[in-house]
Amino acid sequence: MALPLMPGNSPNAQLKKERFHKSQHFIVYGGGMVLDLEKPGIGGEPLVGQKFLPKYSVYPKGEGSDLPSWVAFDKQTLRFDAYFKEPEYDAKVETHRIRKCKIFFYLEDDTIHVIEPSFKNSGLPQGTLIHRHRIPLPPPNDNQFYNVFHFNINKDIVFYSRTFTVTDCDLFTKNFLSKLGITLNEPATVPEDPYTNLRLQHEASMNPLRPYERLHPLKQFLENDGKTLRFYCLWDDTDNLFGDQRELVLHYYLADDTIEVIEVIPPNSGRVHVPKFLRRCKLPKNAPVQMKPPGAVTARTVLNVFGTMNEGKHVVLDSCDVGPVSVAGGSQGWTVTGYI
Repeated sequence: MALPLMPGNSPNAQLKKERFHKSQHFIVYGGGMVLDLEKPGIGGEPLVGQKFLPKYSVYPKGEGSDLPSWVAFDKQTLRFDAYFKEPEYDAKVETHRIRKCKIFFYLEDDTIHVIEPSFKNSGLPQGTLIHRHRIPLPPPNDNQFYNVFHFNINKDIVFYSRTFTVTDCDLFTKNFLSKLGITLNEPATVPEDPYTNLRLQHEASMNPLRPYERLHPLKQFLENDGKTLRFYCLWDDTDNLFGDQRELVLHYYLADDTIEVIEVIPPNSGRVHVPKFLRRCKLPKNAPVQMKPPGAVTARTVLNVFGTMNEGKHVVLDSCDVGPVSVAGGSQGWTVTGYI
């Protein structure tokens, strides 16, 4: 038995609708009219068999505020380490090059930014490879864009016909993808670049006469001016007579590698207050060996006592015990008459 046609009993679904507009299915593309199959039906409802693909990443709902993604994920970025293999046709040694890069995925608007760190003397246009924008998927799905669920470790991603292999990511990216329910793969290793190995071997064989980095004489002063290391020291002088323990403060100046020592004199100690125990100066690490007094090295002490020319006597060492010997002194006529 059918229900009476009364308010509230009608099965017509159009009663609660408020939008009845009809979408425009024809667009101008390439100078002609083209049928747009993505346009919805009357009132914005999908047609029979029509499925709308999400334009942005759809994150699962959780506890917290219902903020839009461009507010909740503002200034939050996923960072992936990747590389791509570039063939070489004109090189004589290597056939390809391995170029490392970093992929940044911005959660607020699903934009992607790819940069390549600069390598010294590479001869390649490095830096920003792909500017920040939304990147479409490879054909035949080029009507869609990359989202957060397309990324994973040890996975190939194609950006404009160039294949990037994701090797690893940072800790924040791992935690974020794990919370989304994505099972992360094991990190991959980057293959060796033959051109980089050749350059490293060439640089290792070189012995430049001048260093690449110039050591400026004022570099240490400009970088460390005003920086001082302070150490608290104790000088134990109790082994000497009337000696005691003294507290010292050592200052090491990084600007010029000088050292200054200040003694901490306690009140009512009876000592004369001096401004500095050791003035600021450079101290040698290995002090010179102190000269030993005469007789400290040899087994005996030799005293050469020479008399005046008028006396004609000299005292020499007689190591063979030959006794006194008279020796003529030539034209001067001096004689050795003594021995030790």
